[in-house]
Amino acid sequence: MSEEQSPGMWLTLAIIFLGSLIDGLDVTIVTVSLPTIAQEFGVTMAQSSWIIFAYVLSIAAMLLAMGKMAKNGRVKKFMILGTVLFGISSFLCGVSDSFEMLVTFRFIQGISAAMMSSVLPSIVVRLLPVDRKGLGLSIMGAASALSVMMGPIIGGVISDFLSWNWLFFINVPVCLVIILLAMKQLPKDEPVDRTRDPTVIGGVSAIVTIVSLLVLLQDLGDADMNNVARIACPITGIIGLSVLIWSIRRDTKRAIIAPKMIMNKEYLIVGAAFLLCTIVVSGAQYVLPYMLQKHWSLAPSETGLYLAIPSVAMLLLVIPVGKICDTRGCKMPSAMAAIVRGAFCAVMLYMTYSTQEPIFLLIPLLLFGASHAFSGTAQPTRMMHHATPGYQDEATNFMLVINYVASALGCVMFAMIMGLFSSGPIESMTDDELINGFRVTMMFSLIILAIALACTMSVRNKIVRKDDPIDGAAEASEPTEN
Repeated sequence: MSEEQSPGMWLTLAIIFLGSLIDGLDVTIVTVSLPTIAQEFGVTMAQSSWIIFAYVLSIAAMLLAMGKMAKNGRVKKFMILGTVLFGISSFLCGVSDSFEMLVTFRFIQGISAAMMSSVLPSIVVRLLPVDRKGLGLSIMGAASALSVMMGPIIGGVISDFLSWNWLFFINVPVCLVIILLAMKQLPKDEPVDRTRDPTVIGGVSAIVTIVSLLVLLQDLGDADMNNVARIACPITGIIGLSVLIWSIRRDTKRAIIAPKMIMNKEYLIVGAAFLLCTIVVSGAQYVLPYMLQKHWSLAPSETGLYLAIPSVAMLLLVIPVGKICDTRGCKMPSAMAAIVRGAFCAVMLYMTYSTQEPIFLLIPLLLFGASHAFSGTAQPTRMMHHATPGYQDEATNFMLVINYVASALGCVMFAMIMGLFSSGPIESMTDDELINGFRVTMMFSLIILAIALACTMSVRNKIVRKDDPIDGAAEASEPTEN
């Protein structure tokens, strides 16, 4: 039997698929049930955002350090330990009898997800045959797309016919399968070279900086938070950022972020456009279940079906968009990400001023999905095109951090806006309060997307030939100006 057809390769692909699936699923599957969980624990709409925020916050904070450590002889260890911790924390989320307990274990879930996510690219690069690495990356993408499509449907059905607790219990058997596959299939880790690990002070300062910034924004949207946190977060954030910059300059070899990468102006600008577009996605995914269930009176299972509609448009367009990026560059598809997403916001805004049946939501939701195809394909690819030559690994890791930071920012910013219109428990929130808050989030999104479009258009188009070497893609390409 050839190496390509060996059972071992398919077991490795199964690890990649399940690991990617379970990570993405734990955001999308929970979103539909936010109104149900908020009502059970008697918390406000703004407070309920912690269920999503705690998960993506810990991933965003830990991913830089985890990514560098994982590549240094810890692939199998991180995969197994991360999955064990993910399974345990998922079970504890399911048995949580208080909102604070649930948020705490969601945070631990995020840490374990960061461990798992950090090793998946290394598994693709190191363990798959040369002519199957593309298949491995496709499997990761397919798992993420499937989680986006199936998560709302599964979450809605579970909320309607079981209870929200099962959103977390279903992770446990999947984790057991991943652990068994990893123990059997992943080779023993190489000896750890401590000189290649990021500095402790760099890793800690990066975590402190990210956590302080995001928690500060979250606190500003919660009227019940005390002023101590609002004073402490900016102080610790400034200290953390100062120490992070010092650590990068002090030891460039072991820096948590490569200096040559963050000094790349084009990379940072296209990264900013990606961040701004993702903020809108995350924020919309947070508020839409409330609109569908409280304003349009849909059941959780019906909400899940509606929120799966964007995935259909995304899957239909993602391959054509990818071909355009390969042949004509990513500038115009990246611009379309902001334009089409703005059209979604404009249509949703219009629908709040007119009496429309839920069926008319098909139009904006299809636009939302189309924007996913442009944003999820063109913007990350463009970041790779403009990455500093020789730093593609760091650029990929940093791109994931931007994605999770943006996810957290979108959640907290939209929660902050909604919190301005209602500070009581979710069951006491009136339809007028919900509508007024939603309108402001859509207007805010249009402003953000206009800035993203300006960033996108300010950077030259770059077309990378397929035969260019990966590490020198940014250098060997023949750029064209638009």
